[in-house]
Amino acid sequence: MKFRTRAAAAVVALPMILGVAACGGGDKATGDQAGGGASQSAPATSSTPSATTSSTPVEPPKAEEPLRLTNASFLPALKAGTGKAKSWKAKTVMTAGGQNITMTSAQSTNPLAMKLDMVMPAAGGAMQMILVGSNLYLSIPQQTGAGKFVKLNLKDSKDPSVKQFGDLLQNADPMNSYKGWDKSLQSVKFVKTETIGGRELDRYDVTVDTAKALKAMGQQIPAGTAGVPKTLVYSTWMGSDKLIYQMKFAMPGVSMLMTMSDYNQPVAISAPAANKIVAKR
Repeated sequence: MKFRTRAAAAVVALPMILGVAACGGGDKATGDQAGGGASQSAPATSSTPSATTSSTPVEPPKAEEPLRLTNASFLPALKAGTGKAKSWKAKTVMTAGGQNITMTSAQSTNPLAMKLDMVMPAAGGAMQMILVGSNLYLSIPQQTGAGKFVKLNLKDSKDPSVKQFGDLLQNADPMNSYKGWDKSLQSVKFVKTETIGGRELDRYDVTVDTAKALKAMGQQIPAGTAGVPKTLVYSTWMGSDKLIYQMKFAMPGVSMLMTMSDYNQPVAISAPAANKIVAKR
Protein backbone atom coordinates (compact mmCIF):
# COMPACT_ATOMS: atom_id res chain seq x y z
CA MET A 1 0.00 0.00 0.00
CA LYS A 2 1.45 3.36 -1.00
CA PHE A 3 0.33 5.73 1.68
CA ARG A 4 -0.24 9.39 0.95
CA THR A 5 1.36 10.16 4.27
CA ARG A 6 4.37 12.38 3.58
CA ALA A 7 2.36 15.55 4.13
CA ALA A 8 0.47 13.98 7.01
CA ALA A 9 3.71 12.89 8.68
CA ALA A 10 5.10 16.39 8.39
CA VAL A 11 2.03 17.82 10.06
CA VAL A 12 2.12 15.19 12.79
CA ALA A 13 5.76 15.94 13.54
CA LEU A 14 5.47 19.71 13.29
CA PRO A 15 4.08 20.44 16.76
CA MET A 16 6.81 18.27 18.26
CA ILE A 17 9.52 19.99 16.23
CA LEU A 18 8.20 23.35 17.31
CA GLY A 19 8.46 22.29 20.89
CA VAL A 20 4.77 22.51 21.59
CA ALA A 21 3.99 18.94 22.24
CA ALA A 22 5.66 18.95 25.61
CA CYS A 23 5.44 21.05 28.75
CA GLY A 24 5.56 19.62 32.23
CA GLY A 25 3.83 19.87 35.57
CA GLY A 26 0.20 19.96 36.57
CA ASP A 27 -0.45 22.65 39.15
CA LYS A 28 -2.75 25.45 38.16
CA ALA A 29 -0.80 28.44 36.94
CA THR A 30 -1.34 31.67 38.80
CA GLY A 31 0.11 35.09 38.36
CA ASP A 32 2.27 36.76 41.00
CA GLN A 33 0.13 38.19 43.73
CA ALA A 34 0.62 41.70 45.13
CA GLY A 35 1.58 42.08 48.78
CA GLY A 36 -1.21 42.35 51.28
CA GLY A 37 -0.24 45.87 52.31
CA ALA A 38 0.79 47.20 55.72
CA SER A 39 -1.45 46.60 58.71
CA GLN A 40 -3.07 49.68 60.14
CA SER A 41 -3.01 50.64 63.83
CA ALA A 42 -4.57 53.47 65.81
CA PRO A 43 -2.75 56.77 65.31
CA ALA A 44 -0.36 57.76 68.08
CA THR A 45 -1.52 60.57 70.41
CA SER A 46 0.51 63.07 72.33
CA SER A 47 -0.16 64.46 75.81
CA THR A 48 1.36 67.75 74.75
CA PRO A 49 -1.16 69.94 72.96
CA SER A 50 -0.13 71.30 69.66
CA ALA A 51 -1.22 74.45 68.01
CA THR A 52 -1.46 72.76 64.70
CA THR A 53 -2.03 69.15 63.77
CA SER A 54 -0.80 67.88 60.43
CA SER A 55 -1.36 64.46 58.96
CA THR A 56 0.99 63.12 56.29
CA PRO A 57 -0.50 60.16 54.44
CA VAL A 58 1.70 57.08 54.44
CA GLU A 59 1.79 55.20 51.17
CA PRO A 60 1.56 51.42 51.44
CA PRO A 61 4.62 49.53 50.23
CA LYS A 62 4.59 48.82 46.54
CA ALA A 63 4.40 45.23 45.38
CA GLU A 64 7.60 44.01 43.80
CA GLU A 65 7.52 43.61 40.06
CA PRO A 66 7.50 39.93 39.10
CA LEU A 67 10.66 38.64 37.54
CA ARG A 68 10.36 38.18 33.81
CA LEU A 69 12.21 35.58 31.78
CA THR A 70 15.00 36.77 29.52
CA ASN A 71 16.99 35.46 26.57
CA ALA A 72 19.22 33.63 29.02
CA SER A 73 16.56 32.26 31.38
CA PHE A 74 13.65 31.40 29.09
CA LEU A 75 14.87 28.05 27.74
CA PRO A 76 16.24 26.77 31.07
CA ALA A 77 12.89 27.56 32.69
CA LEU A 78 10.98 25.93 29.86
CA LYS A 79 13.14 22.82 29.97
CA ALA A 80 12.78 22.56 33.73
CA GLY A 81 9.03 22.40 33.27
CA THR A 82 9.36 20.05 30.32
CA GLY A 83 11.35 17.60 32.39
CA LYS A 84 8.32 17.11 34.63
CA ALA A 85 5.99 16.19 31.79
CA LYS A 86 4.60 12.69 32.02
CA SER A 87 1.40 13.17 30.06
CA TRP A 88 -0.68 15.90 28.44
CA LYS A 89 -3.35 16.65 25.86
CA ALA A 90 -3.25 19.11 22.99
CA LYS A 91 -5.51 20.60 20.38
CA THR A 92 -4.03 22.13 17.25
CA VAL A 93 -5.62 24.14 14.50
CA MET A 94 -3.47 24.72 11.43
CA THR A 95 -3.81 26.33 8.05
CA ALA A 96 -1.28 25.17 5.48
CA GLY A 97 -1.37 25.45 1.73
CA GLY A 98 -4.97 26.59 1.82
CA GLN A 99 -6.03 23.57 3.88
CA ASN A 100 -7.59 23.69 7.32
CA ILE A 101 -6.11 20.99 9.53
CA THR A 102 -7.29 20.09 13.03
CA MET A 103 -5.59 17.72 15.43
CA THR A 104 -6.45 16.46 18.89
CA SER A 105 -3.91 14.37 20.73
CA ALA A 106 -2.97 12.77 24.02
CA GLN A 107 0.49 11.58 24.95
CA SER A 108 2.46 9.95 27.73
CA THR A 109 6.23 9.73 27.99
CA ASN A 110 6.75 6.64 30.13
CA PRO A 111 5.65 4.40 28.64
CA LEU A 112 5.89 6.22 25.32
CA ALA A 113 2.44 6.38 23.78
CA MET A 114 0.45 8.85 21.72
CA LYS A 115 -2.94 8.99 20.08
CA LEU A 116 -3.73 11.60 17.48
CA ASP A 117 -6.88 12.26 15.49
CA MET A 118 -6.43 14.51 12.48
CA VAL A 119 -8.74 15.93 9.88
CA MET A 120 -6.69 16.82 6.83
CA PRO A 121 -8.09 17.14 3.28
CA ALA A 122 -4.79 16.03 1.72
CA ALA A 123 -5.06 12.73 3.58
CA GLY A 124 -8.59 12.20 2.31
CA GLY A 125 -10.32 13.53 5.41
CA ALA A 126 -10.04 12.01 8.88
CA MET A 127 -7.10 9.87 9.91
CA GLN A 128 -5.89 8.43 13.19
CA MET A 129 -2.42 7.68 14.45
CA ILE A 130 -1.55 5.59 17.51
CA LEU A 131 2.03 5.28 18.71
CA VAL A 132 2.85 2.63 21.30
CA GLY A 133 6.55 2.22 21.94
CA SER A 134 8.18 1.99 18.51
CA ASN A 135 5.04 0.71 16.78
CA LEU A 136 2.98 3.17 14.78
CA TYR A 137 -0.59 2.36 13.76
CA LEU A 138 -2.19 4.38 10.99
CA SER A 139 -5.81 4.51 9.98
CA ILE A 140 -6.69 6.32 6.76
CA PRO A 141 -10.25 5.29 5.89
CA GLN A 142 -9.83 5.74 2.13
CA GLN A 143 -6.84 3.39 2.18
CA THR A 144 -7.15 1.11 5.19
CA GLY A 145 -10.91 1.06 5.56
CA ALA A 146 -12.81 2.67 8.41
CA GLY A 147 -11.60 1.53 11.82
CA LYS A 148 -8.69 -0.45 10.35
CA PHE A 149 -4.97 0.19 10.83
CA VAL A 150 -1.67 -0.70 9.24
CA LYS A 151 1.24 -1.35 11.59
CA LEU A 152 4.71 0.14 11.10
CA ASN A 153 7.75 -0.59 13.21
CA LEU A 154 9.57 2.73 13.29
CA LYS A 155 12.82 0.97 14.10
CA ASP A 156 12.65 -1.05 10.88
CA SER A 157 15.00 0.94 8.66
CA LYS A 158 14.40 -1.41 5.74
CA ASP A 159 10.73 -0.52 5.46
CA PRO A 160 10.38 2.37 2.98
CA SER A 161 7.10 3.42 4.59
CA VAL A 162 8.94 4.11 7.84
CA LYS A 163 11.20 6.70 6.21
CA GLN A 164 8.20 8.94 5.57
CA PHE A 165 7.89 9.51 9.28
CA GLY A 166 11.44 10.71 9.77
CA ASP A 167 12.34 11.32 13.39
CA LEU A 168 8.89 10.83 14.85
CA LEU A 169 10.21 8.68 17.69
CA GLN A 170 12.88 11.20 18.65
CA ASN A 171 10.52 14.15 18.36
CA ALA A 172 8.02 12.38 20.59
CA ASP A 173 10.53 12.84 23.41
CA PRO A 174 9.63 16.22 24.95
CA MET A 175 13.24 16.97 25.85
CA ASN A 176 14.21 16.70 22.18
CA SER A 177 11.46 19.00 21.01
CA TYR A 178 13.35 22.17 21.92
CA LYS A 179 16.59 21.29 20.13
CA GLY A 180 15.67 23.67 17.37
CA TRP A 181 15.61 26.58 19.83
CA ASP A 182 18.93 25.92 21.56
CA LYS A 183 20.98 27.16 18.62
CA SER A 184 18.48 29.44 16.94
CA LEU A 185 16.93 31.58 19.67
CA GLN A 186 17.46 35.27 18.96
CA SER A 187 15.26 37.06 21.45
CA VAL A 188 12.62 36.60 24.11
CA LYS A 189 10.21 39.45 24.82
CA PHE A 190 7.63 39.64 27.57
CA VAL A 191 4.41 41.05 26.09
CA LYS A 192 1.76 41.00 28.81
CA THR A 193 -0.12 38.86 31.29
CA GLU A 194 -3.46 37.49 30.15
CA THR A 195 -6.14 35.25 31.62
CA ILE A 196 -6.86 32.31 29.34
CA GLY A 197 -9.00 29.37 30.38
CA GLY A 198 -9.10 30.65 33.94
CA ARG A 199 -5.31 30.81 34.22
CA GLU A 200 -3.06 33.83 34.44
CA LEU A 201 -0.45 33.34 31.74
CA ASP A 202 2.53 35.40 30.70
CA ARG A 203 2.86 35.92 26.99
CA TYR A 204 6.38 35.81 25.60
CA ASP A 205 7.22 36.34 21.95
CA VAL A 206 10.15 34.08 21.04
CA THR A 207 12.08 34.90 17.88
CA VAL A 208 14.19 32.15 16.30
CA ASP A 209 16.38 31.88 13.22
CA THR A 210 14.39 29.60 10.93
CA ALA A 211 17.32 27.98 9.10
CA LYS A 212 19.27 27.38 12.32
CA ALA A 213 16.21 25.87 13.99
CA LEU A 214 15.76 23.39 11.16
CA LYS A 215 19.47 22.61 11.02
CA ALA A 216 19.49 21.81 14.73
CA MET A 217 16.75 19.28 14.03
CA GLY A 218 18.72 17.76 11.16
CA GLN A 219 16.58 19.43 8.50
CA GLN A 220 16.86 22.28 6.07
CA ILE A 221 14.62 24.65 4.18
CA PRO A 222 13.72 22.83 0.94
CA ALA A 223 15.35 24.31 -2.15
CA GLY A 224 13.04 26.57 -4.11
CA THR A 225 10.71 27.07 -1.16
CA ALA A 226 9.26 30.56 -1.27
CA GLY A 227 7.85 32.57 1.58
CA VAL A 228 9.89 31.02 4.39
CA PRO A 229 11.02 33.93 6.58
CA LYS A 230 14.56 34.23 7.95
CA THR A 231 13.14 34.50 11.43
CA LEU A 232 9.94 33.20 12.97
CA VAL A 233 8.12 34.49 16.03
CA TYR A 234 6.36 32.03 18.33
CA SER A 235 3.89 33.58 20.75
CA THR A 236 3.90 31.45 23.89
CA TRP A 237 1.62 31.69 26.91
CA MET A 238 3.38 30.38 30.01
CA GLY A 239 2.12 29.94 33.54
CA SER A 240 4.04 30.79 36.69
CA ASP A 241 4.72 27.05 36.86
CA LYS A 242 6.74 27.43 33.62
CA LEU A 243 4.31 25.38 31.56
CA ILE A 244 3.20 26.48 28.13
CA TYR A 245 -0.56 26.34 27.79
CA GLN A 246 -0.87 27.98 24.39
CA MET A 247 1.39 28.69 21.44
CA LYS A 248 0.91 30.14 17.99
CA PHE A 249 2.86 31.27 14.99
CA ALA A 250 2.10 32.55 11.51
CA MET A 251 4.05 32.84 8.29
CA PRO A 252 2.99 33.23 4.66
CA GLY A 253 0.61 30.37 3.88
CA VAL A 254 0.95 28.68 7.28
CA SER A 255 -0.48 29.38 10.72
CA MET A 256 -0.86 27.31 13.86
CA LEU A 257 -2.56 27.62 17.23
CA MET A 258 -2.01 24.91 19.82
CA THR A 259 -3.50 24.67 23.30
CA MET A 260 -2.24 22.24 25.92
CA SER A 261 -4.06 20.86 28.96
CA ASP A 262 -4.40 17.99 31.45
CA TYR A 263 -0.74 17.80 32.36
CA ASN A 264 0.20 14.64 34.28
CA GLN A 265 -3.36 13.36 34.25
CA PRO A 266 -3.89 9.65 33.52
CA VAL A 267 -3.75 8.79 29.82
CA ALA A 268 -4.92 5.39 28.53
CA ILE A 269 -3.49 4.60 25.09
CA SER A 270 -3.29 1.08 23.72
CA ALA A 271 -2.57 -0.58 20.39
CA PRO A 272 -5.55 -1.51 18.19
CA ALA A 273 -6.89 -5.04 18.53
CA ALA A 274 -5.31 -7.64 16.26
CA ASN A 275 -8.49 -7.95 14.18
CA LYS A 276 -8.20 -4.25 13.34
CA ILE A 277 -4.79 -4.61 11.70
CA VAL A 278 -4.64 -4.95 7.93
CA ALA A 279 -1.65 -5.77 5.73
CA LYS A 280 0.12 -3.17 3.63
CA ARG A 281 -0.48 -3.46 -0.05
